[in-house]
Amino acid sequence: MEMQLHEVEEIRACLPTGRTLFTYGKDWYAVELLKLALRGETAVTALKASAFGRLFDKQRVRQWFGALGKPSVTRADLDLLWPDETENYRLTLDSFDGWTQTSRRGKQSWNLVLQLNLNGDDARRLDKHLANRDQDPFEWTCHPIHQGRHRTLAWARIDLDWSTGEALIEEIQNDRLREVKDLLDYARRKQLTRVRSCGVVLPTAFLVDYWERRLRLSRTMWDEAMVCAAIRLIAGELGLRRIWFHTPESGQFYKDIGGSGPPRSIYTDLPRKFCFQRTAEMPAFLRRRHRKSKPMEFQLLEL
Repeated sequence: MEMQLHEVEEIRACLPTGRTLFTYGKDWYAVELLKLALRGETAVTALKASAFGRLFDKQRVRQWFGALGKPSVTRADLDLLWPDETENYRLTLDSFDGWTQTSRRGKQSWNLVLQLNLNGDDARRLDKHLANRDQDPFEWTCHPIHQGRHRTLAWARIDLDWSTGEALIEEIQNDRLREVKDLLDYARRKQLTRVRSCGVVLPTAFLVDYWERRLRLSRTMWDEAMVCAAIRLIAGELGLRRIWFHTPESGQFYKDIGGSGPPRSIYTDLPRKFCFQRTAEMPAFLRRRHRKSKPMEFQLLEL
């Protein structure tokens, strides 16, 4: 059976309400993954030889563990570490009616949506130029964006099944960075001092500042921050430790996506970073639904 709306609402009701902050820095996903994977005190050499060994290919990760100066580590040890340069985000949960681009489509099919929203500094900057939120030219209102004052940078759609203990990250997506960059490139190409979009006029100087200063960190790490937040939610809050990610092929087939589909790197390079392994296996809740379909490879992370 598909994920029902009442299940999504129960999850939202059970998790902390109010302001949920999420601090992230480049490559920090490696430490967060190891926190979730650790079972008591573990030798660093054992971590390097495990399925999470590729995390130590990152120089920052080697530096962080070197700073601990210990041959074996615990979660408490990793709690002493901190990202280098950080951005603070706000997390919110929403629901998505799964009538399109979901692997389990149906009238009663829903996805849980985790939104990665920008912080108060971003809101104050945009308030000066976009008093009417409905005219924000960097958002697509047909997408599952946060309706509050803090704008959505990215979101993850998640399908889960309590009976099998599995979760599938259906997609991660970002409108804001693409739309800001496209508008800025247009203004520069046309040598405009002001540019109109979606009924509002914005100074080019504001776009330059917004892209080069406010979004400087986010544009280099939004995807890994989004997946990191999703995995923390799935494993750390919901307790599901078998997490699936689509391959480009399975995503296009099961979600019935036409055309070229989303960027392949989102479904190849990104899950590889997070130690997902390609497998001929598929989520059990999809196997039941697609018994007669041609088997497709998926990607699996077991924590």
